[in-house]
Amino acid sequence: MAVYCCVIAGLLALIFANESMGHRTINGNSVANKGIESCMIALLALVAGLRYNVGSDYSFYYSNYDWYKTAPLELLEEPGINVIARLSSIIYDDPSTMLFIAAVVTVTLMTVTIFRNSDCYWLSILLYVFLGFWHGCFNGVRQYLASAVLFAGHNFIRERKLWKWLLIVFIASMFHITGVIGILFYFVPKFKASIKSLVIALAAAFVGVRAYDKIFDLIGFLKDDTFELTGAGATYLVNSIKPARIAVAWVPVIFFFVFKKYYDVDNEKVQFYTNMTLLNATLMTMAMNSAYLGRVGIYTGIYNTITWPILMKKVSPKNRKILIPLMLGLYAIYWSTEARGVDLVSFHWIFER
Repeated sequence: MAVYCCVIAGLLALIFANESMGHRTINGNSVANKGIESCMIALLALVAGLRYNVGSDYSFYYSNYDWYKTAPLELLEEPGINVIARLSSIIYDDPSTMLFIAAVVTVTLMTVTIFRNSDCYWLSILLYVFLGFWHGCFNGVRQYLASAVLFAGHNFIRERKLWKWLLIVFIASMFHITGVIGILFYFVPKFKASIKSLVIALAAAFVGVRAYDKIFDLIGFLKDDTFELTGAGATYLVNSIKPARIAVAWVPVIFFFVFKKYYDVDNEKVQFYTNMTLLNATLMTMAMNSAYLGRVGIYTGIYNTITWPILMKKVSPKNRKILIPLMLGLYAIYWSTEARGVDLVSFHWIFER
């Protein structure tokens, strides 16, 4: 666990390096800012990439490495991981190389995107860890790769470049077919955050909870030979999501609507990220009775890392000094409970195998 304490200590150091809510400012020294960005990205990426047998899916990918690097590349068979496996066989033919590349690509895409878009990068990076998106890629390797690709290209949505966004969605789906959910994201900016949209979201969540059979029919790929609706597969399908995850999804939504009058809802950036946050809360509520469907949060929850700094920007400096530490403390508690499922406590380096 010591390595994670070092990571968190390094992230917390950013707070003391930057006392403002401004972006890319460390005591007015932009050069130092770039250095800290590089160090934090490298630290998070390398710890993720150099882990050994940490994460429930690690052994699965490790043992299937030979198949990944030799299987035919077919567009309908999610060939992204196969491409990475082939690349790793050229660099250093070992399954750990494949998992290293996957982790570094995932973490780098997500953290660089945060640095480029957040109004307060240190807060966003802390949330990236505390919301579980850092250690999450230790488990759902392919889904987090798909999510990272979508997140890295999401400005094509904001710029209304449909064809470029569809290319991003296509690339994401090559890692995991569920990446096609990105098509839905393109329509998010068209809606202004309002009480009406909140009511619609709640109604959609209610309907979704009541329509699981229809949802499973719609995503029929869940019922193919790779996912059996018996035994462990069936249990995972119908297991409920922890209430804390649903609550965490709704907190920024509630915060925004309570203080909505202070925000410029016509501002494109405010509009996009608050709507993505509302979409995340809605989809997580719809999936509340299925842990499998709850993985949709991999694609939508990451936007909260950028939404929170937008929301905090309108809070007075005096209140921020109280609110942000309180918020991060609660998120840290949440992270400590979520991380237990990834066995972070008994972390092992690849050098120790």
